[in-house]
Amino acid sequence: MTRFYLLMLPAFLGGCLPNVAASAEHDRLKPEIALLVDYVDTTTGMWGLTIAPRHFDPEYSDWGYYIGYSKGDETAIEVPKPAESYLKEYMWRFGVSYSFSQDFSLYGGATAYTYETNYTNNISPRDVDGKPIWERSRDRNWGAEVGLRYDLFKGVVIGAGYDTYTQAAIFSIGFTM
Repeated sequence: MTRFYLLMLPAFLGGCLPNVAASAEHDRLKPEIALLVDYVDTTTGMWGLTIAPRHFDPEYSDWGYYIGYSKGDETAIEVPKPAESYLKEYMWRFGVSYSFSQDFSLYGGATAYTYETNYTNNISPRDVDGKPIWERSRDRNWGAEVGLRYDLFKGVVIGAGYDTYTQAAIFSIGFTM
């Protein structure tokens, strides 16, 4: 019985997904640009934008590239009063993509993740309208990412990926032009 299910799996996947290899060999891929809204599932959650063009040179129509930027909200950190503190995180993403067909592509590249902590030193000047002095600690780390993009129907693209440094999933939805 188990062999039957194993034999049916390729047939099921072949029926559900387009024949990627045949499609890529016979069709010239049209150049297009995808504009995507991204969600990166980190501790505070980051939202961002990605621009992903497919190459306009007919000799390299399978290849593309992308660049994206994501930013999280400021999150307050509990510290003894009257000190104040908050953190911010943001990430640049860039890399290349390879299209197996007009609808399906694999992407991979580098990420530059920045974790920034802003805090006061609990000392304020004794001036009129004296404000505390803010200090910043910034930590930038590099990682890698890999993911898939799929054109659901004419012009609507979804994507899912994984970033190695933050160990976070990256979800994208957008449209192509």
